[in-house]
Amino acid sequence: MIQKLICLITILAISSCALNNESDTQVQSINRVVDMTDTTSKVCENFYLTKNEIIYFFQVAEQINNEEDHGESLILPCKYEGKIMMNNKSYSYEIFAGGTGYLYDKNGWVVKNFICKNNHCCTKFSELC
Repeated sequence: MIQKLICLITILAISSCALNNESDTQVQSINRVVDMTDTTSKVCENFYLTKNEIIYFFQVAEQINNEEDHGESLILPCKYEGKIMMNNKSYSYEIFAGGTGYLYDKNGWVVKNFICKNNHCCTKFSELC
């Protein structure tokens, strides 16, 4: 009986941790922006992301430094922007078609650079690779 009780408590504890991890990241706002004055804006026709996909992007995209960002990023005339909460910290975010993403602090400074170039990211987001 005690073994079953310990097992049940262990399962409940693990489940509780799993639920807490899922809520560590929450998209608070989402806004799709397309610069229609840019002649390449036609590439944006199929660029759509959901809140869950935005969360997944920041989980699977590769975090890179500023030097890599300048050499590898592709900024197209469409993006998603908004507010996101990660590990109890509030950020602004941008994810551009082409696979580049940024997290900004409350002062507007880039605190993390991301790029979608690995297999996990490109398989999920073909329009970003």
